[in-house]
Amino acid sequence: MKKLSLAFLLFPFLSNAQDKLNLKGNIEALNGDKNIYLIHIEGNAEKLDSTKTVNGKFEFNIDLKAPSVAILLLDHSGNDLNTKGSAKDIYRFFIEPGVATLTAKDSVAKAKISGLAIADDYAALTESTKKIDAGLMNLSKEFANLSDKEKSKEGLVKGFQDRYVAFLDDRKTAIADFIVANPKSYVSLYSLNADLATENMNLELVEKAYNALSPELKESPIANAVAQKLVLERKTGIGAQAMDFEEQTAEGIAIKLSSFKGQYVLVDFWASWCGPCRQENPTVVRAYETYKNKNFTVLGVSIDTSKDKWVSAVKQDGLVWTQLLDRSQNIAREYDITSIPRNFLLDPNGKIIAKNLRGGDLLDKLKEVLK
Repeated sequence: MKKLSLAFLLFPFLSNAQDKLNLKGNIEALNGDKNIYLIHIEGNAEKLDSTKTVNGKFEFNIDLKAPSVAILLLDHSGNDLNTKGSAKDIYRFFIEPGVATLTAKDSVAKAKISGLAIADDYAALTESTKKIDAGLMNLSKEFANLSDKEKSKEGLVKGFQDRYVAFLDDRKTAIADFIVANPKSYVSLYSLNADLATENMNLELVEKAYNALSPELKESPIANAVAQKLVLERKTGIGAQAMDFEEQTAEGIAIKLSSFKGQYVLVDFWASWCGPCRQENPTVVRAYETYKNKNFTVLGVSIDTSKDKWVSAVKQDGLVWTQLLDRSQNIAREYDITSIPRNFLLDPNGKIIAKNLRGGDLLDKLKEVLK
């Protein structure tokens, strides 16, 4: 079974006299006795508990000193959890010390849980985004029902993309409003990190939600991680002034990022050994050839350790724009490049106006700004 990375989600809370969770469940129409598993975190370690359903009923009693996310797995096959091909019925939910009841008809995936305040918080959050989530689902179905001819129409597709982005923006706003209204809830902290403090975050929205958190929550590792994301976003997020840097070309010529001011610049982080980067390079070449006469250029920054392989890849892929080798990896560290390809689109003043544009998204963005 794939290891689930849940340990990061826990943090110390104020002392609680109760340090156990009693979870009783009833799956009303379940046929036969089945194995059921509960995955959660105890301390800093992942914990797997298991039991059997008897006439659809089961019970877990586990040590639990802090709120957590958990996963309940019901194996309808009756086989061991790791048996290949065993169908898993999964329910993801929040737990905390206390007594809880879980009810379901025939599938834990559609279960309901009661008895825990954290479950009520999550239900309230889900309700706050219910209409938006329904709108997203309907939009997806609407697009899927289009004919191939309709999907080939650029204006029509752009309309769907705009509606999709609007739904996502509304959803993020709803989550931020929930966090502000529930500053002490673990659900708020979890959603802040998972739904808002993400790549291409809305900095203003995340700061608003983070600042609303209770002092206790702000002491948690996950809140500290969000704070670090905010620091980085202020440096490399959309609207930030791109940090200047200097490196050398293959010929040993020192080039500064600031020397490109006055142009739109795509700062493209890549490497010769990066498969996805090499697959993306034809799109970057197309973008450069299309817009190079419209005040646009590309600045490649390679994190290669082999100069020869870097130079060879530049030639093979036809990357004719300025290329720098990040010999010390200092540029990558400053821009928090933990995976590639990554890129930043700068306006003529050196301000970041978009990032992580790939495929058609890159070409669409350039078409938008380079009219």
